[in-house]
Amino acid sequence: MKKLMLIVPFVLVACASVEPQQFVGPNGKTAYSMKCSGGGRTLDDCYKKSGEVCPKGYTIIDRRSSVLGIPQYGGGTLIVPQHHLTIECKE
Repeated sequence: MKKLMLIVPFVLVACASVEPQQFVGPNGKTAYSMKCSGGGRTLDDCYKKSGEVCPKGYTIIDRRSSVLGIPQYGGGTLIVPQHHLTIECKE
């Protein structure tokens, strides 16, 4: 049972994907907020997705990086990088 409990937090983190949330940006243009975390994802994954959703280019509105500590059963902490990027598409 211990092995299963150690694996579960990792599986939840590894399943995270880059899923942009669309909204209207400060200049009235299409904008996206996205989280690029877990599963070895980096801020570069956010930039790649930004190019896909804004093929004519984009302006960065906000960029944040932090770490999340997930306590592990039996001791220790799993450190997971958290990256957030908010962009507005150029038209």
